[in-house]
Amino acid sequence: MKTISATLFVLILAFFFQPVLAQKGSSIVIHDNTSPANGGENATSDLRKELTSALNREKPCVDLMDDQDIRNLLESEREKNLLEGGDPQQVLTDIANLMGASYAMSVSATPGPGGTTYTVFVMDPQTGKTMARQTGSDPKQMAENIVKQLGSSLPDDCQPHWVGVVKYDYTSNETKVTHDAGAMHASTRNTKRSSTVSYSAQNNIVATLLPPKPGSPVSASKTMARVWMRSKIIAEKKQETVGEVYCRMKGENPSWKGYNLTYSETTTQTGGGADNLPVSISLDSDGNYKIVVKTPGGTLLGKFETNRSETSCGPQNPPTKEALSIPEQKMDASAFDVTGKTDTKSRDTLAGSKTMPDGKTKISWQLRLVKPKGKK
Repeated sequence: MKTISATLFVLILAFFFQPVLAQKGSSIVIHDNTSPANGGENATSDLRKELTSALNREKPCVDLMDDQDIRNLLESEREKNLLEGGDPQQVLTDIANLMGASYAMSVSATPGPGGTTYTVFVMDPQTGKTMARQTGSDPKQMAENIVKQLGSSLPDDCQPHWVGVVKYDYTSNETKVTHDAGAMHASTRNTKRSSTVSYSAQNNIVATLLPPKPGSPVSASKTMARVWMRSKIIAEKKQETVGEVYCRMKGENPSWKGYNLTYSETTTQTGGGADNLPVSISLDSDGNYKIVVKTPGGTLLGKFETNRSETSCGPQNPPTKEALSIPEQKMDASAFDVTGKTDTKSRDTLAGSKTMPDGKTKISWQLRLVKPKGKK
């Protein structure tokens, strides 16, 4: 009995103290850290392209996101300051956590007499550990070296799933101008009035497909996306009247003098919403596909403003302005879809754009199927 207990004790110790294999990171968010004075994002565009190309080629199971994906999230999260200032390591940690990425990659460029010097480093946001670092002037060579350094930290196997962005943009602008003689008054003449009624509406939706969470079910037909929606509506009525008015000023003989009246009413509504929502993607054997994106509900906040200014017989009165808040308006959750057909030779990419019959709505998409290297 003692022998059995000792053996069992040794097995227990071996189980708890065996080397723990580090979990491989399945996603990387790439953030440009170049100052505006050194060219900003444009200065590292070639480097980021080489990094994306090398990772897609050598580690196709890794999901990649960049600053544009971050902006799509921050627009609705109102955390734009996340990309500016602060501790660079903390900024990367916050970005990676917001995007749900395993690793955060920082790229920067510094111009000099001998050309541009690039710096790249990759960190694990959970531990703060630097996973890879490279400085140099050759973007292609640097990209290859970074991928080699990451090596075993990135997976070579994964369940096929889609990554990318789907965008929906609606824009409507209408303006109607009329001219007449204005209201009839005995004390006015030669009156001309112009009335302008304008309406503009914008609704922008961006769905950024998120990397699968560890342990969550993965499907090539359905994935989760961070979907944000922003809306802005402006309706304006403006009238301008000019002419002559009969003036009887004290100490002066009655006379006709020019006058001008401007009046406007403006209603402005802005708002939106954001949520993590499913995106479904179906693709048949002939290459026909359909992408369905669910959109979040939201809230519109508004205000009603009036402006009036007038010059007439006497001293000019100061313009008057008034503003009232409009009760918030709820926006219902909805969905939109788009269909297309892939090139039979590139079924791993779904890309295109389409303008709807109304001429005001445009949907664009750029999706890539993530799958193990060499798998068809």
